[in-house]
Amino acid sequence: MASPITRIILKISLITGGVILLFEAANLLLLYKYFKFDYYLSAVAVVFLVAGYAISHNKYRQKTPPSEIDPFTALTIKEQQILRQIIEGKSNKEIAAINFVEGSTIKTHINNIYAKLGLKNRKEAIHIYKNRFDAAYQANIHPFST
Repeated sequence: MASPITRIILKISLITGGVILLFEAANLLLLYKYFKFDYYLSAVAVVFLVAGYAISHNKYRQKTPPSEIDPFTALTIKEQQILRQIIEGKSNKEIAAINFVEGSTIKTHINNIYAKLGLKNRKEAIHIYKNRFDAAYQANIHPFST
C-alpha cells in the first residue's frame, strides 16, 4: 500500500506527463504558429488550478452531515478533562491549579467547550452533560474516561 503522499505525487506526475504529451501533440500539429507560448502556460495554470480545486473539494468533503456528528467527540482530551472538572463543581482557579496553567488558559478552554457544544454558561454545560450522560453521571462514571 502506498502512502497518501506517494499517491498524490504519482497523480501529479501523471497529470504533468499528460500535459507535456498534449503540448508535443500540439507542436506536431503546428498549433504553436497560431498561439503564443504564454497562452499555453496560462492554459496549463488554469488546468492545474481547476484540478487542485476539484481534488481538494472532493477529497476533503465531510462524509457525514454535521447534524449527525456528536458534539462531545469534537472536544479535545484537555477540554474533556476541564469539562469533567466543571461538572465536579470546581472553580476556574481550582481547575487552573490542578492543570498547572494560568486562569486565562482555562477561560480559553472553557470558551472553546462552550463554542463546540453550543452553550452559554456552566449551568447549561452541567445540564446538558447530566441529560446526555445521566446513567454514567449517576454512577459517578465519566464517559470520557479512558
